Amino acid sequence: MSGPRIYNSESPQAREARLRKKQARREKEIHRVRRNKIIAIFAIIFVALGVQIGMKVSQTAKINSQVQASKKTLSKVKAEDNRLKEKRDNLKDPDYVAKFIRNKFFYSKNNEKVYNIPDGDKD
Repeated sequence: MSGPRIYNSESPQAREARLRKKQARREKEIHRVRRNKIIAIFAIIFVALGVQIGMKVSQTAKINSQVQASKKTLSKVKAEDNRLKEKRDNLKDPDYVAKFIRNKFFYSKNNEKVYNIPDGDKD
């Protein structure tokens, strides 16, 4: 005889099955960890890109509001420019200038009388 026989030990087939099961669990765990890392990396990339897109959208909205404000200012300036050009053109007309001076400074033509009539208060 080669030595005492141990009855509680597992058979070589059972031991091999247990080791295969343990190896399968280990591989499954490695794949799970690897999958979670890949998902985390993609999530970080998507969040970073989302933040950049959000910043660009807000910048675009800000620039659009500035453009609208500038357009309003431009239209006011153009209206003022047109008004001043019309006034300049009117000042080139001698009849308009004479009428303007008579109304503003109460000048009169020869043999013309000017009466100042105050505006009535409507209370």
